[in-house]
Amino acid sequence: MTSREYRWRHLALLITILLLFIVAPFVTTLSNGLLILNIISVAVLVAGSYALSERKHLFTIAVALSALSVVGTGLLLAFRQPWALIVSHSIIVVLVGFFCVTILSYVLGSGRVTSDKIFAAICVYMLMGYGWTFVYSLVQALDPGAFAAPSEIPLNDYAARSLQLRYFSFVTLTTMGYGDIVPRSPLARTMAVLEAVMGQFYLVALIGRLIGLHIVHGNTPSSTGRE
Repeated sequence: MTSREYRWRHLALLITILLLFIVAPFVTTLSNGLLILNIISVAVLVAGSYALSERKHLFTIAVALSALSVVGTGLLLAFRQPWALIVSHSIIVVLVGFFCVTILSYVLGSGRVTSDKIFAAICVYMLMGYGWTFVYSLVQALDPGAFAAPSEIPLNDYAARSLQLRYFSFVTLTTMGYGDIVPRSPLARTMAVLEAVMGQFYLVALIGRLIGLHIVHGNTPSSTGRE
């Protein structure tokens, strides 16, 4: 069970993720747009680490990976070179993957379905789409012609490229498939298929597990001081 102290930890993470998505379109055209996005991204890292603070060993790993991510982002801001992007985004992929796995283990673990678990499940879904953004960024860094889009974005405009790939990621994750941005290279197509399949399996497995937990624990009274 989750103590009252940690009841809303995943809501805080969800709010920072949504804030990052909402703010991004308005700052990408600014000269310091990349810096602003990275500051909000740090808030996501802090909230993600706090979400794991009840599990001390996982919290320690999250803080260490978050620190590496900040260093990698600093390299990208300082040098704005393809190698810096590869280093920075590789670390972010590992960190987001770590958050997804650890938070998902909490969602699918035993215990009754709480509001915090619902928020955590939404966070995992949002983080999946967010993490695949950087996978596609790595693919594009290795092969600049991996994606075809209606408008070309300069290779050094990392903020605009990130926003474009994030859009593609969530379109793929939700299988909407607008078709305005399409993968061209075999690797890009493979990654897109994997994300689409992962998104569907996640929803099916999640709904099944949460319904099962609700049936088992739905009539169990909550303990005092617990949620």
